[in-house]
Amino acid sequence: MPSFDEMVRLAKNDPETLERIRLKLIEETIAEAPANCHRRLRGLQFQIDMERRRANNPMGACIKISKMMHDSLYTMRQTLNAAVGETADDFVMPLEAPSQAQVLAFPMQANS
Repeated sequence: MPSFDEMVRLAKNDPETLERIRLKLIEETIAEAPANCHRRLRGLQFQIDMERRRANNPMGACIKISKMMHDSLYTMRQTLNAAVGETADDFVMPLEAPSQAQVLAFPMQANS
């Protein structure tokens, strides 16, 4: 695997090569996992790839993927707590997506 500095250089000067390296590392990681996990890992990678594609910029993709991880950990925590008869802390909630709103147009009024 290239060093961090080499990956930064590739990101700036040769993003296609960096993407090939990224895909190769993903495939190697999935291949090293137990066979019964491959389908789930490919599904997760698909979700990650779609979030990256939908994001407006790399930071937006990072935030979306971070939220996916946070939500998954929150769900796992709830499941583990329920298994031992405990409830999750009420003050710890997953990050919520901003709600959608309809913006209404109002006619302009002349100054009196």
